[in-house]
Amino acid sequence: MGKKVNWLITDQNITVNYEGQTHIVARTDALAPKLIEAVKNNKLDEIPNLVSAAKRVESFGKGNFVVQDGQILVNGVVAPRILSDKIVKFSNEGLPYAPLVKFAENLQKNPSFRAVNELYQFLEKNDHPITESGCFIAYKKVRSDFLDGHTGTIDNSVGKTVEMPRNQVNEDPTQTCSYGLHVANWDYAKNIYSAGSDSIMLEVEVNPADVVAVPIDYDQAKMRVCKYKVLGVVVHEHSDSPLRVTNTRAAC
Repeated sequence: MGKKVNWLITDQNITVNYEGQTHIVARTDALAPKLIEAVKNNKLDEIPNLVSAAKRVESFGKGNFVVQDGQILVNGVVAPRILSDKIVKFSNEGLPYAPLVKFAENLQKNPSFRAVNELYQFLEKNDHPITESGCFIAYKKVRSDFLDGHTGTIDNSVGKTVEMPRNQVNEDPTQTCSYGLHVANWDYAKNIYSAGSDSIMLEVEVNPADVVAVPIDYDQAKMRVCKYKVLGVVVHEHSDSPLRVTNTRAAC
């Protein structure tokens, strides 16, 4: 990198010119404060990763993420747009990249091409947090005794892992209500699904490999899976962070 850096800071943007290239970064960008500090203090080695998304992502991923022809590759496999967006978001916010690699690896273990693509529609629509183990957060309403609202036989106590054979879960997305374990986004679980007047809401963790179908009704608001872990009882949606540490809890 050359020693000469020209820059301009306004209320809206930070403009940086180096090596004959001009980069404009919005003041609202998560890395804007670091960029301002770097240009003001002549920390030239820090500027490339702060102004270039591609360089930033590759530096962030330490070899796990590669940017090629405008696409992000995870371990050599092109990442779908929703995962690419999360990679950029994690990079911007300085969050650890390992959960995203684990998420991609977990997803590659899902045997269904259709389920993989339907899962991305679900996550894109609902922006569910990723967990440190490479899973994602969803919600489920149950009875006050933690039994499921449909059969009253499945125990959903906090810390419990609920599962059934995958080949017993209906994989047809046109069958909107059918066999399988059901999880959903917050709105569907709270306002549409009924588990009785004294029902409670649960936050659950789902491995991408265990997603079987996202029914076409309700605009990708729910899905059928073959396994999930109950994290805790919740009274409001937790979507304030793209990354979740999943310690089980009785209530929050």
